[in-house]
Amino acid sequence: MHGLLSSRRRRRASSVGTGKLTLKLGLCVVAGQLVAGPAFAQAAHAAPVVQAAAATTVTPRITESTNTRAIAWGTKVETKVSTQIKATVSKAAVANRRAKIIAEAKRHKGAPYVFGAAGPKTFDCSGFTMYVYRKAVGRSLPHKANLQQRYGKAVSKSNAKPGDLIIIRSGSYGTHAGIYAGNGKMWAAPRTGKTVAVQKIWTSSYVVRRLV
Repeated sequence: MHGLLSSRRRRRASSVGTGKLTLKLGLCVVAGQLVAGPAFAQAAHAAPVVQAAAATTVTPRITESTNTRAIAWGTKVETKVSTQIKATVSKAAVANRRAKIIAEAKRHKGAPYVFGAAGPKTFDCSGFTMYVYRKAVGRSLPHKANLQQRYGKAVSKSNAKPGDLIIIRSGSYGTHAGIYAGNGKMWAAPRTGKTVAVQKIWTSSYVVRRLV
């Protein structure tokens, strides 16, 4: 009997100094910003869609996990934020910049083509792309289509996204510039007698350059 009581006392004594700790982490990316905690996660659930820019919708991604286990009192507990959160923030920021480029291009719809003009009321083709990228995202380009094709990163035609720079070419020489609008079309200042508008990419001889 004495041995049984001693065993019970030892088990009770060994349990002192440990306890159950529940960690609950809510992560929410909203329009390029990171917030943490269950209260913020609930707020994000209440408003699941946020406008990143005029033409872009960003849907918040919320990850919530619970981990319950026994640990010794006084033990340091660390929480780690996945690098996936950073990637999500970055994608939202890029979507924002693309939307700004398209929105700026649309603002100049109907502006007359004038050779050598670079805005804000009249444009030639490379003057239009130069003005839009500088105004929308602060990206500087030279005032010549052939030189603009050297800027940014080359992407395939099948991977073109709205906001990418389009350079029409004769051989390897850039002759015309525009901003990809999607569905095989681009925003551009076409030629004398025309105005800024969405035009069909009429040739397969072009390159796509990604500036954002």
